[in-house]
Amino acid sequence: MYLRIKEKLQSHEAQYFVLLAIIGVFMMAFCSYTSPAFYFDTSPDNNAFFTVGKAMMHGIVPYKDIFEQKGPYVYFWHGLAYLVSHRSFIFIFISEIAVLIAAMILTYKLARLLKLAELPAFLAAVLSPMLFLYHPYYNYGDTVEFFALPLLLSLIYLVFLLDRQTSVSHWWYFAQGLFVGIIFLSKYTLLGGWIAFYLADGVYLLLKKRWHELGRLVLWSGLGFLLATVPWLLYFLATGSLKAFINVYILFNTKVYMTSSVSFFSNLIQSAILVAHFYLSDVLFFILGIGGTLLIMFRQTVLTTKFARTLYLVVFLGCDLLALYGYQAGSLYQYYQLVYFAFFVVPFIYLLNAFFTWVHLPAADDPFVILGTLILSVFLVLGVNNNVVSSRLFPNNQAITKRNTTKPQQPAQVEFGRIMRQHSAQPTLLNYGSIDMGFYTASGAVPTTYYFQNYNIPEKAAPQILRAQRNVIRRHQVQWVVVNTPAKQSVREWDGDSDIPGRITSGNLNPGTSKLAHQLYRHYRVVKVHRQMFEQVDVKYWLFERKG
Repeated sequence: MYLRIKEKLQSHEAQYFVLLAIIGVFMMAFCSYTSPAFYFDTSPDNNAFFTVGKAMMHGIVPYKDIFEQKGPYVYFWHGLAYLVSHRSFIFIFISEIAVLIAAMILTYKLARLLKLAELPAFLAAVLSPMLFLYHPYYNYGDTVEFFALPLLLSLIYLVFLLDRQTSVSHWWYFAQGLFVGIIFLSKYTLLGGWIAFYLADGVYLLLKKRWHELGRLVLWSGLGFLLATVPWLLYFLATGSLKAFINVYILFNTKVYMTSSVSFFSNLIQSAILVAHFYLSDVLFFILGIGGTLLIMFRQTVLTTKFARTLYLVVFLGCDLLALYGYQAGSLYQYYQLVYFAFFVVPFIYLLNAFFTWVHLPAADDPFVILGTLILSVFLVLGVNNNVVSSRLFPNNQAITKRNTTKPQQPAQVEFGRIMRQHSAQPTLLNYGSIDMGFYTASGAVPTTYYFQNYNIPEKAAPQILRAQRNVIRRHQVQWVVVNTPAKQSVREWDGDSDIPGRITSGNLNPGTSKLAHQLYRHYRVVKVHRQMFEQVDVKYWLFERKG
């Protein structure tokens, strides 16, 4: 066994994977806000996940004791991140590196399955980060969509395996069942590809009366699914939170958070329109998404059987349509569509192979070709992802401060967090009116109120959220309060956006502070004010401390 492992590690392929790992570290260092190269991860979603994960590690039960609407796997993983580092995302950063490396390796494996030689397959993998880190679909990093990419690529790889052999190892089915369970309890709108796969493959095996293979598919996939879900069922039962989980994760998401309330069929049509807009919005998307899918459908050298081509098509459509199901134009966020990029990989490989054949790529490894491709890959990634301009490489950039100074500055989160920790061993905090901006993370505060943040929904859809937050301020139940306003308005002046009353506005600005200003200033005093840009909006952050 030892000799086999040693031989594998010394193989040509292993050397490729080591190079891909180095590339993955370098790429993520300057593309993900979870990287130490950035001052602080200001992403609202990332910090919300971290805050709930931290709460879990302190015995607070999600859905029952604290409100957030993602799945429990997201919070558990960020809870582990909290245990690794209480005020940083270093564990998530390492996880993102692993995800990018896995996606590149699967790109290489798919290329080899498509009969590419080792060098062109490796070069395709080196160039693939351009697809996975495409901004704004890959925005701050640390989204469920990004973590789902290698899982979707493994599903695509399985489709190609089934095209080339009549049966696959039961571990493939077990893994896909496991992935279904993980995605179901992370963000179930990403399940479309797997739902389509199991329906199409199951019906095919049933019609062909391949009972043994159908049994293997159901049994091993079921075991994988149960392994991923049963522990959480036991957790919810043990903590008495199963009803709360259903009410928040299932009912709130489908009845409140999704913006469309039309029929199932109408939602599918609406989703199809949004998907079509996506593919028509960029030449690259059209070539790889529409042209590439047609290529796979009609070129029998890519997928050789009609069943495999049909299976690929339904997986593609199922993933795309369900990812946007229930949303309307103007209400969805572009990072939802990052999963589409998994289906760009096979056309990307095919077109690159045509180019490599045309230029007569060397049969053996050529250092100049590899280095040139690596430089081109970095160039392309910087062309589609400019997150690096908010990193430490650009001191005092506008995402950090609006002060015109050469003295090194820190973002509001770091400044406010340091003040809170200096005054309180265990600070209590309310992030009023907006999605978690990282002040819980920077201060180390564990939420003491059920609605620790607000959400991108109208106030009338869930009035209890802001009502509960205002009550916390009125009763001065926390030591610290953080609010934000437009740069040119004070807390007493900010009324919110009159066009969408009661809803968070661009820049993650709360729905207005003027109506609560009297109570806020009665019980709290201003300690610090800081201006910085967030998503092209000039925002002023206010830190209040309880009087007395």
